Amino acid sequence: MSFETVPEICNVYIRCKEGGRDTLILPGHNVWTNTGREYSCLIKSYNRLGQPYRSDRIAYVGLGQGTQIEVPSVTSLVDPLPWSPQVFLKRIDFGLTTHPDVGIRTAIRYHCRFPQGTFGDGLQFVSECGLFTDGDALSFVQGARNVSMDTAKQQAPIAYHTFDPIPVTPNTELEIAWELRH
Repeated sequence: MSFETVPEICNVYIRCKEGGRDTLILPGHNVWTNTGREYSCLIKSYNRLGQPYRSDRIAYVGLGQGTQIEVPSVTSLVDPLPWSPQVFLKRIDFGLTTHPDVGIRTAIRYHCRFPQGTFGDGLQFVSECGLFTDGDALSFVQGARNVSMDTAKQQAPIAYHTFDPIPVTPNTELEIAWELRH
């Protein structure tokens, strides 16, 4: 199976590389949180004034080193990790975004790469990830999301995935492919 072909049954795919070689390929499945369910409902709808409820879009991935049960009531990552000094959320690489179904657009695949040097000076463990919009949690205004570590514990993901701890070093490059099927 190539990294470019995510099986239909899988919607989170994690790949680690060191020295240009794959060291781990981990398929998984996420939970769509209550925040994500609300997002899905409101992004498709107009309010009483005929205006869209939301203008924000899926734009970030966050990593953590905690774990919790994958249930819709997840409201944050347990133990968020910065991907650069004091920055929690990493922007999705929109240049790699694809619609994997040929001829129709009923699925979308986002990619987010955490380059070498992301994980500090020593050994750390990554065991959770979340998918986030670019909107502020209260106003849903596009581009208003605070991505800093100061607010990481208050950031509610729209989708959440936890997995066995992955050891990462300063030489590790980690990539997440997150696929949504409709």
